[in-house]
Amino acid sequence: MRGKKRVFLGILSFSFIFFTVLLIAFVYSLNSGKTEFYRYFMIATAFFLLTVTVLVGIALAVSFYVILSRRSSKSAISFISSFVDLFYPIVLFASKVLRIKEEKIEQSYIAIKNFFFNKDLKRYEPKDILILAPHCIQYSGCKFKVTYDIDNCRKCGKCQINDLVNLKEKYGINVAVATGGTLARKIVKDLRPKVIIAIACERDLTSGMQDVKQIPVYGIINDRPNGPCFNTRVDVSEVENMVKKLLNGG
Repeated sequence: MRGKKRVFLGILSFSFIFFTVLLIAFVYSLNSGKTEFYRYFMIATAFFLLTVTVLVGIALAVSFYVILSRRSSKSAISFISSFVDLFYPIVLFASKVLRIKEEKIEQSYIAIKNFFFNKDLKRYEPKDILILAPHCIQYSGCKFKVTYDIDNCRKCGKCQINDLVNLKEKYGINVAVATGGTLARKIVKDLRPKVIIAIACERDLTSGMQDVKQIPVYGIINDRPNGPCFNTRVDVSEVENMVKKLLNGG
């Protein structure tokens, strides 16, 4: 379930064109006003649209620069990453107008954020790395809860908690399981990681990436062969490959 960066950027481009056309229409209508109040209102509205249009244009330009260039400055990546978060609601609204599924927008958003993450990849110590997984990855019939202590796993092999524990033991990293956003934020606050590998569905990953702006987050969308929030799975090889990259600095 990998998203495509072009979906998000395409809708952002559509928004840029839309605001540009709207701005031209408002400027044209300035001459048709019959009262001073009307003219001032239209000028204020046109100024607002101009600001939004310029910001969207800058965001698009920097986005394509970062994506197409082999080398990108950290400031440029940080700048455009913030703009992606800022304009996410606009892109989401535009996608509803265009009748594009919200899940596709979320997947595209995650793909863009992961792309920027890889562009600014650096080396971390094992103690600074946190794998944060959802509780639904645990076998639903298991009696041993791992949300507060993943070492409670008995390694029966019925779910992939066993695989995550193995990664924890193999690389000496932190691994935690959260039941929701509140517990996830508490785990991050308690462990104070410098980088997070987050496993979740599209919606939870998107909201989580927007919540934790001060810590780099790499998102991995889980597999849901049994439906949402029930005995979900994850590509463990992708998780391990990212752990290796973080330990080696790329």
